[in-house]
Amino acid sequence: MSEEQEKVRLRFISSWGGVDSKAETLQEIFVRFTNENPNIEIINESLFGEDFLPKIKTDFASGNNPDVFGIWPGSDIRALIQAGKVADLTGLMEENPEWLRLFKSSMLKYTTYDGKLYGLPFEIIFEALFINRDLFEKYNVPIPATFEELKDAVKIFRENDIVPIAYNSLAEGTYLYQNMVALLAGKEIAENPLHPEFGNYYKKAMSYMQELYRIGAFPDDAFTMTNHERNTMFLEKKAAMIVQGSWFIGNIPPDDETVDIVYFPYFSNGNAPPKTLIYGLGNGCFYISSETYNDDTKRDAAVSLLRFLTSKETAAEFARQTGMISCVDIRDYSIDYNALTGKAQILVNNSRQFIGPPDHFIDRTVWEEVIVPGIPYVLEGKMEIDELYDKAVKAGLLSN
Repeated sequence: MSEEQEKVRLRFISSWGGVDSKAETLQEIFVRFTNENPNIEIINESLFGEDFLPKIKTDFASGNNPDVFGIWPGSDIRALIQAGKVADLTGLMEENPEWLRLFKSSMLKYTTYDGKLYGLPFEIIFEALFINRDLFEKYNVPIPATFEELKDAVKIFRENDIVPIAYNSLAEGTYLYQNMVALLAGKEIAENPLHPEFGNYYKKAMSYMQELYRIGAFPDDAFTMTNHERNTMFLEKKAAMIVQGSWFIGNIPPDDETVDIVYFPYFSNGNAPPKTLIYGLGNGCFYISSETYNDDTKRDAAVSLLRFLTSKETAAEFARQTGMISCVDIRDYSIDYNALTGKAQILVNNSRQFIGPPDHFIDRTVWEEVIVPGIPYVLEGKMEIDELYDKAVKAGLLSN
């Protein structure tokens, strides 16, 4: 048997592919791993943006399971666990307590189901309002702290032919809507789909989306823009604001001092206090498929990759190169964070309330196939808010 035939091939997939800010660092990590482990080959099938979720779901459904994979908390990973597709890592971590101690203990609950640990939380994320501060200064626009002030800012930018908010009608564009849901509902309701008031806040947030649409907050081609086009619009100073996740910091040059990051404006009639952040785990929660874990020819290689991927050294490298907020303890490392990452850490430290991403608590497939494509119809007045929400509930929105 040749050396090539003896190699263990591991398929890996996450959303850290394509133009994602972590894609290049991930590939560098894999090269380093395979150099140290020449008997292991990694096939990296990571995909950026909207392409990732359909791919991983199709792979599992067709029996083409990835060996090691990254996916955020929520309905999709729960469904895979319930179907027996994901390895239970509880025993492995009990045998390696020093490995388990690397992770923030408060975040392990998000990868634990029915008392069993399935995934290792690597990446902490939050969502906030990114602003082109230079545009705010040029047009003398106060940075909005409340929703009313946000509307005032929208009107001034629109009068000056600047797109106020870089928004599009794909799933990633709905971070704007999700922040409204979270700040209106507050933590107790936003994280509990069975709360009797849950739906009311989703509807109320949609009415505020309509309000922003009516005053010209969004790009004229918001309903046809790609995520990359939306991001580029902000990065090229054609839009004043964008609601994005902490991972977006990796797209901004370290020496760019014109971009700032602030809390999403709060609602005077909302349940969340000022300085509330959507905060949780990102796609960097890593798992091993049960098929691989039960395969004697692959298990050790998969565990080695998982250990390398979640090591302090790897976490420090992601923090250094992309500004990632690590769930792994890297206090021993000297990370020269750029100014924006430093501001992001101050936001986190000063936050008065953390709320999990709303789409982690409902059925994500219904979110992406019913709610997201329905938003343009609601904004244009072609569909009632109640109609869209009821349609989503009937499709299983709350069955997470």
